[in-house]
Amino acid sequence: MIRTMPEHSDPFADLPEQEADPVEWDPQQRRFVQQPGRATAKAPAAPAPPTAASPVSRDERRFFVGASAVGQAPPPRADDAASPASPASPPGAPPAAPPLIPPGPVPEPAPAPPPPSKPATKPGRRRWWQRKRNWILLICVLLPILLIAGGLIYAEIKFRQIHRVPVGAYLSSGGSGTNILIVGSDSRADETANAPGDVGSAADVSGQRSDTIMVMHLGSDGAKMLSIPRDLIVTLADTGEHTRINAAYNTDLGGGPARLLKTVQQNFGIPINRYMEVDFVTFAGLVDAVGGVNIDFPYPAFDTQSGLDIKQAGSVKLNGQQALAFVRSRHYTEIKEDGKPHEDPTADLGRVSRQQDFMRAVMQKVADTRNPISLLRVSGKIADGLRVDDKLSFFDAIRLAWSMRGLHPAPTKLPVEVNRDGATLHLQQPDANQVLAGFK
Repeated sequence: MIRTMPEHSDPFADLPEQEADPVEWDPQQRRFVQQPGRATAKAPAAPAPPTAASPVSRDERRFFVGASAVGQAPPPRADDAASPASPASPPGAPPAAPPLIPPGPVPEPAPAPPPPSKPATKPGRRRWWQRKRNWILLICVLLPILLIAGGLIYAEIKFRQIHRVPVGAYLSSGGSGTNILIVGSDSRADETANAPGDVGSAADVSGQRSDTIMVMHLGSDGAKMLSIPRDLIVTLADTGEHTRINAAYNTDLGGGPARLLKTVQQNFGIPINRYMEVDFVTFAGLVDAVGGVNIDFPYPAFDTQSGLDIKQAGSVKLNGQQALAFVRSRHYTEIKEDGKPHEDPTADLGRVSRQQDFMRAVMQKVADTRNPISLLRVSGKIADGLRVDDKLSFFDAIRLAWSMRGLHPAPTKLPVEVNRDGATLHLQQPDANQVLAGFK
């Protein structure tokens, strides 16, 4: 027996004609239905505009699906612009389709940034070290400036303490260089007759005497130093007397710095631009301030009256007391190869030569000193035993010291001859004039 398969009903049987437009989807019946109140003809009449008397009834749960709008997003409603929030989907409605993504390569996600590295030091400690470093740099910059300024202030204070000699009216402004008249005086008013370093009795050494008279020339060809023997016979300024040149300075003989300055210029024909006095007693303290000076001794030497006692030949470093005994020695005695003592036969000329060596050695040691503490000690000692002309200002002194730095004045011997009395000297011509020409 043949069974007849039941005919299946057409699922699209109840689908209205496509010309019957528009249709709408009924989510409850789950099928397309014609919208009630609309014409089914091909060209439906345009609906009358709604009025307040006849409002158009519309189910908010439904939406139109026109033939030309299939697959497109529904247009926004008028009330959506006024309300920022979208209306909730009606219950039972299918979920909204996700937005369409245009075809194309999917961009790769950006790489994640690397994790921050751990700082080597804590931020607070780094800021503290930066502040400390700034202070250290500031101190390194300001410290030399403060030291220089403090040194200049201290030097000016000491310079104001230096005694002024009123000889500015007799100084010369001419010459090819700068000539400084240096007088090494030896005031022994505080010493007793039998004290070490004393020469003769107290009456013989009373007052201030010029044991050393030198002229130091600073020029373009360097520095040189000329010694003038104290026993040289000259014509004294103001008096016209023919006597030893030291009489022009010795105060117990009626002389002084002004007369000595004029006597040197008149007898030797050289200009004197600066005047300076050095007290040998105070100069001994200057020797200690620079750590001693080296003097070359060709033989062991001694002088029982001045206290000099050098037991070996060669370069010997002298302290202040030994240097004072050296420059005061009038009976300088050497122990030569035969082992016997030999007193210096040149007498005063030999003593002047030794004093010149000593002064040159001290000036070189001061000029070569770079230790600021030693320089401060030197300035303190110089202020106590130095006398300068009243025209020398503080800045003039700085310029003078700057021009003398590193200079080693060359010793220059003034040609002289011994007079018939065997005790005094006179210039040896024409050799003396040739030497003096280098100081004009």
